[in-house]
Amino acid sequence: MAFASVLQYGILVVLVFIASPKGAIQIFSGGIGIVPKLLEYVIESVITYYILIYHVLLPLMRKERKFIQTIKYWSILFAAKTLINYFLFEFKDYSTASLSSESNENSTYWFFWSMIIYFVQNIFFSFFAALIIEWIRKGKAQIMLEKQKVEAELKALKHQINPHFLFNSLSFIYSKVYKIDKDTAESVLILANIMRYALGKNAISNGKLSIMDEVSHLKNVIEFYQRRYNYSLNIRYEEQIEDQSITTIPLMLITLVENAFKHGDLTDPNVPLIMRLKTEKDYLSFFIQNKKGKGIKELSNGIGLQNIEQQLNLVYGKRAALLIRNEESMYSISLMITYKI
Repeated sequence: MAFASVLQYGILVVLVFIASPKGAIQIFSGGIGIVPKLLEYVIESVITYYILIYHVLLPLMRKERKFIQTIKYWSILFAAKTLINYFLFEFKDYSTASLSSESNENSTYWFFWSMIIYFVQNIFFSFFAALIIEWIRKGKAQIMLEKQKVEAELKALKHQINPHFLFNSLSFIYSKVYKIDKDTAESVLILANIMRYALGKNAISNGKLSIMDEVSHLKNVIEFYQRRYNYSLNIRYEEQIEDQSITTIPLMLITLVENAFKHGDLTDPNVPLIMRLKTEKDYLSFFIQNKKGKGIKELSNGIGLQNIEQQLNLVYGKRAALLIRNEESMYSISLMITYKI
């Protein structure tokens, strides 16, 4: 920042000197000398750059602040800098100078023009600095995400049994049981599909999954639980999928649903497990609510809500929100993701 301030100061001196040599000497010596004036300028510029980069431009780039608000912050900062510098210009730098009224008016004119040029340069340098900072931040986040993905894959591999052996065994059991007990055979087939999905067989190149695959697996999990408990569980599932091109983090919705199965009371017909899924262009929302109880602990994938929150933050950042509401007798989770950058 200090180097940029010195460079900017030199550019400003040259521009003002070309326009008005006499005005440049008055403005950039300021009665205290060029070196002290430069030091004063560097300190002020570093503060200005810090405010512009970290409190104005970066929040704008990260969609944390609207452009209209940014214009307002620019205006306030410019007005503050101009007033402070004008006060110094009038009462410190020229208190001992014997200038005519015409000379003073000319110097004031060039002072305001120099402030405009100076602030435009501040914004220009700050913009490129903010771009570099944001690029480095995103690069680090991507590296961290890739590292965590590799670690997760290695961990999964360590704990996996041979998937071919598993599916071949389930297929064998299905073929043997089908003629004797059709319902049990179909339950085995559903379980095989659940395991295949959990092992990531449907993942696309970027590691994400189609929302339709996630929904299909979600319904398999619900069906398996209902079969396991003779359709005694009270579940209300609603979906409104307008955009089928939406992709999700693997097992994202499933983890939220499993949390309800593990910790919820699904036996009360007056308070069923409620699930609502909605997708539209560049947007996904999912709401789940259950009555709190001892629950049933089955089919846990071990990912957990904390892991889901971490993945959402790494993949979607501020575009994702996971809201958890923990009341005395009810527990609910709302998930919202905006896909448009």
